[in-house]
Amino acid sequence: MTDIKQKTKIGILWNVLEKIAVQSISFALNIILARLLTPHDYGTIGMLTIFLTFSNVFIDSGFSRALIQKQDRTEYDYSTVLIFNILISCILYLILFFASPAIAFFYKTPELLSLQRVFFLVIILNSLTVVQNAQLQIKVDFKSIAIINSITTLFSGVIAVIFAYKSFGPWALVIQAFTRALVSVILFWLLGHWLPHTGFSFDSFKKLFGFGSKLLASGLLSTTITNINNLVIGKIYNPESLGFYTRAQQFPELTSGTLNSVLNNSTFPMMAALQNESKELIHTFSRLIKLTALLVFPAMMGLAVLSKPIILVLLGEKWLPSAYLLFWLALSYIFTPLSSLNLNLLNAIGRSDLFLKIDLSKIPIIFATMAITFPISLKAVVIGKCVTAFIYFYMNAFLIGRLYGFGAFKQLLCCWKGIIATLIMAVIVFLFNNFVDNSLLSLIFGVIIGIIVYAIVLIILKEEEFILIKRKIYDRIRKS
Repeated sequence: MTDIKQKTKIGILWNVLEKIAVQSISFALNIILARLLTPHDYGTIGMLTIFLTFSNVFIDSGFSRALIQKQDRTEYDYSTVLIFNILISCILYLILFFASPAIAFFYKTPELLSLQRVFFLVIILNSLTVVQNAQLQIKVDFKSIAIINSITTLFSGVIAVIFAYKSFGPWALVIQAFTRALVSVILFWLLGHWLPHTGFSFDSFKKLFGFGSKLLASGLLSTTITNINNLVIGKIYNPESLGFYTRAQQFPELTSGTLNSVLNNSTFPMMAALQNESKELIHTFSRLIKLTALLVFPAMMGLAVLSKPIILVLLGEKWLPSAYLLFWLALSYIFTPLSSLNLNLLNAIGRSDLFLKIDLSKIPIIFATMAITFPISLKAVVIGKCVTAFIYFYMNAFLIGRLYGFGAFKQLLCCWKGIIATLIMAVIVFLFNNFVDNSLLSLIFGVIIGIIVYAIVLIILKEEEFILIKRKIYDRIRKS
């Protein structure tokens, strides 16, 4: 057990380094692309992204999680998943290829016809990396994953910038997605050191699909919950509105989404290994909750308070309508990693059936929120998204409360110091912002003041996790 914990710590470190590298590169390149492209260009590709996202759920079908969760996996398991992925991806591509005219007609955007037939080739390429990615996660080899993702992000981003500079419009984003998927396939097969040695096994398929099918259904629901706004915004409003929405969403996804991905990928193997040791599992889970809150709460609140200067300084005046959307979207992402950790724990203990049930129970909330907010305005939509995000957290944590006596209230209670520090920080930064007219100065000093105030409050409150992190960083610096 000590070995898996040590591997997990190293895995988290490499995962964090990967996310920092990938997101830093991606962020810088996206800022350049946002200045070269228009909200219409981003909105046009945003209309297609939901179809790609749904397809990726079908390709994985929960098999990668099933492979990681299964303790007695075989070579037939790996080969079966690979063959299934290739088959289903080709079927999905053909369906979307012939549905292209209907999709373009649905959005009343003729230019989508040619774009999507190239864009959806990414589906087939993505199917070729699922097994290799799962194997590296099983080995807790996040170093290789970090190298792969860093290279693919940089290479594809630079290519996209070149094409955007040459006035290719939305095609620059299509080429970026295709290039990233292609390079990713090449690197995963080179660094994964695995080739299929067996064929398809119906026995393996049935065993893996028994666990994965519930994750497939849950994944489809989760994807619907996450992306249905993009679909409806593109249909009801216009590509520009969807462009403003997707750019605003980029910032909270960069931080909250990155941490969410790091924690899920890095800690899933460890929690799966601890699934039969309830006390140790919940102790580890509670520390993850607290650490996540300490990082996410101030980051999201800071994005909300500084939303206007962030948009003006980084994207420019033409993206100003995204500022109000960013404010509410940042608040909606505060509890996303905590919600995901709760669901990740259910998967780790093999209860994907509960994962599915909790997502099914969200459907009425989704449609009720849409029915209320979409007829009003896009601003109402993001406010509704914020409200439902808080509701989802309590729903996701409810089952953990029933199984282990560690529900939403106890989870928030262990984070109370971080919550207080975040609120104090937000008030001070907000007041400072009102006295500064220059957007650049407001952003720079707002970030600096926010970090200092947050750290001071945590020290005054004697937050153990923060003090431990500070001490470890100090020791590392002293040793170096």
